[in-house]
Amino acid sequence: MGRQGSGEPNEFSRAFVDAVDDLRIQRGITTPALITQAGFSRGYYYKRTRGETSFNTNDVQTIAEALGVSVGELLAPAITEMERLHAPRDERLEPALLGYRLRKLVALHVARTPAPPVDRAVRAALAKRGRLLAGADWERLLAGEPTDVTSDDLRAIADFFDVPSEYLLRIALPGVVDLVDARLEVEIALAETGVGIAARSVNAASAAELLAIAEAIRAAAPTERGGTE
Repeated sequence: MGRQGSGEPNEFSRAFVDAVDDLRIQRGITTPALITQAGFSRGYYYKRTRGETSFNTNDVQTIAEALGVSVGELLAPAITEMERLHAPRDERLEPALLGYRLRKLVALHVARTPAPPVDRAVRAALAKRGRLLAGADWERLLAGEPTDVTSDDLRAIADFFDVPSEYLLRIALPGVVDLVDARLEVEIALAETGVGIAARSVNAASAAELLAIAEAIRAAAPTERGGTE
């Protein structure tokens, strides 16, 4: 009597079947030979490779032994495939939001580094990496207009401004985009006002706390400079 199945197959089950076939072929083992070596009935084995149900954990161990590999070696290709399928994908920002974030980066760069002009500096940095960015494309990016600039170009631009690439590629990413945005607000406020602040005040702050700090810096700026409202 055949063994009981372990439920409907999922993506991992299908990836596992593909991995078994690939490894079997690499080792020059026929399917009938594998079935015999593993002690399965033909119906039991083919029902699972057709996707009607899934192999269970005991089956995985048995197949690994029949193929002469460890369970880890047998599962590795399926795990890699799952990571590939479910890896975070770049979500191209709406041009207007991308332009807003770039203008914020430019404002901070200009406050820190008056020369050379930021557009030339960005394009030169990209050129060193073999990526060409036309001046017109840069202007359209800043204006929040659609361009043909690629995700790789945006990664290179993010590197130039020393921010995570996700800031220019993802609409939101918990713990990254909001925090970068808030830290930029603080740094821009500091650069614009000349107000000093201890680094420890911002290093462990949350995004909401950083935005509050930026607002406080701007509000305190006239007093710091000895001026009045």
